Amino acid sequence: MSVLREEGRTRCPYRAAYAAVQSSESHDGFSAYCGGRRGGDTAPYHSNRISLFAIALICLQILVSPDAFAHAPDTSYCRIAITSHEVESKFSFDIATLQRIAPLDSDGDGILSRGELETAYPKLVNFLREHVYLDLNQREAEFADADPLAWPTDAPNGIPKSEFGQRLINVTFRNPMLSAPEDVTITFDFFEQLGEAHTVLGAFVWNGREDEVIFTRFEPDYLYDTGCVGPISDQLKQYFKLGVKHIFLGYDHIAFLMALLFVKRFADLLKIITSFTVAHTITLALAVLQIVKLPPQLVEVGIAITIMYVAAENLWTSQVAHRWMLTFGFGLVHGFGFASVLRELGLPSEGLARSLLSFNLGVEAGQIVIVGLLWPVLWWFTRHESSTKGVSPAPEAGRPRSSWVRVSASVIIFLFGAVWFCERTFSFKLLPI
Repeated sequence: MSVLREEGRTRCPYRAAYAAVQSSESHDGFSAYCGGRRGGDTAPYHSNRISLFAIALICLQILVSPDAFAHAPDTSYCRIAITSHEVESKFSFDIATLQRIAPLDSDGDGILSRGELETAYPKLVNFLREHVYLDLNQREAEFADADPLAWPTDAPNGIPKSEFGQRLINVTFRNPMLSAPEDVTITFDFFEQLGEAHTVLGAFVWNGREDEVIFTRFEPDYLYDTGCVGPISDQLKQYFKLGVKHIFLGYDHIAFLMALLFVKRFADLLKIITSFTVAHTITLALAVLQIVKLPPQLVEVGIAITIMYVAAENLWTSQVAHRWMLTFGFGLVHGFGFASVLRELGLPSEGLARSLLSFNLGVEAGQIVIVGLLWPVLWWFTRHESSTKGVSPAPEAGRPRSSWVRVSASVIIFLFGAVWFCERTFSFKLLPI
């Protein structure tokens, strides 16, 4: 059974206006959350001075706005839908409100075009990341990537300024979950930017039940308790599988590992893999425990640089005696990348250390499989080169085969790293991976 903590908070009495907005804004990608409960019993209503002030403010907006039942000014919406596989956070704002965040009508012609909105959309997403906080299982989490912007089908020629106060824009984040979270907390910290009178009408949806909440500058946060607590054994299995999956689907980490494998001796390989493991374990723990925190974009750019450097080093030298030290430093960067995955999923409120260990073991298991498949092949090429060093090659033989393999593979890895660097630095997408 779900429980809404903070019993002093009000339930949303503004259902008529909610329903009106929902019926008036039904365009793809622009239909705001605006509805009363769709199932379950109505939760008890609790009032206090602050909440009564918020309700009175909304009622005043209805009276003074000629289009109030379509959408009240200084009002936005959020809908948090919780399932066992995902937490979907949907935020809806009218265009007039969004212009306080970033200029949208860049050419000043009084019409917002699709191109103008798409250009400003990353700024809107970043604003929400910086001013809306998500906690899962009472631990700080990060919003996953936002859904692409959807343009309304009934506005092919743009949205005129007269509709800026009524058209609602959605920004939706979908955080994948290993299992249903125990609780979800949303905190708004944008009332200074959007105005002290701004109100957020919200809803938490879980297990067929919908509970409405009002957020104001006086009451900017809410904790919703789902009551879901799974056994620790299932939790450990899920985190182990996540670690394995992250390595096999983390193509940048695979590229980095491949670039490291051009060594001839197993002892060198063992030192490299061990130093990488120790390094990313350290920063994974530091980042997850909030001891050290770096901007996600900086981490992703740093990972691309590590790939480029190791691949380029393969081109000018085959001496790898120092590589384990280099790998340790680069592994610290990759550890922050692993942590970002866990922060999007939400960390458990109990058994955190065991879950981190299980995730790390999954990562190591994935690395062992990748190294076990690739290194023997590369070792065979280098061994073949060593066994023929005393034999003078024929003039047409040219460069040894292993050198061609190392150079070709390293060039390809470097190019992938360069593309990832550009994508992550300038925020655009070229590769589907």
